[in-house]
Amino acid sequence: MPGTAGAVSPDKLGPLQRHFRVEVRNEGRAAILTLHGEFDLASVPEFERELAGAAASELLVVDLKQLDFIDSTGLGALVKAHQQAQEAGREFALVKGGGQVERLLGLTGLTDQLQIAETQEELLSR
Repeated sequence: MPGTAGAVSPDKLGPLQRHFRVEVRNEGRAAILTLHGEFDLASVPEFERELAGAAASELLVVDLKQLDFIDSTGLGALVKAHQQAQEAGREFALVKGGGQVERLLGLTGLTDQLQIAETQEELLSR
C-alpha cells in the first residue's frame, strides 16, 4: 500500500505491550505490586496506573522477581515511585529481581538508595 512502508499497525503492537503485567495484592497495611515481563518505555504507563491505585497504602512493595528485563525508563519509574512515596510519608521497598534486573540496579547505585529485600515476607514482617 502506498504511504504505509515501515508503518506498524496498532494490532501488531498489542503482544509487545502485553508482555508486561502488574499483579496487585493488598496485605494488611501494604500494597504489593508484582511486575511480570519487561519493564520498559511501553510498560511504564501501566505500572503508574496500578501504582496510583495502591498509593494510599502505608507500605508500597514492588516485587521484581518475575521481571525478565528492565531498562532505564523502568528504573526511572521506580525512582519516581520511591520519591512520591517518601513525599507522602509512605514506605517504599523492592523485592530483588533476577540477574539483569539486579545488575542494572547495582550499576546505577540504586541498591544503595532503595530498600531491597529477598522476599515479600521479609518486608511484611517488619
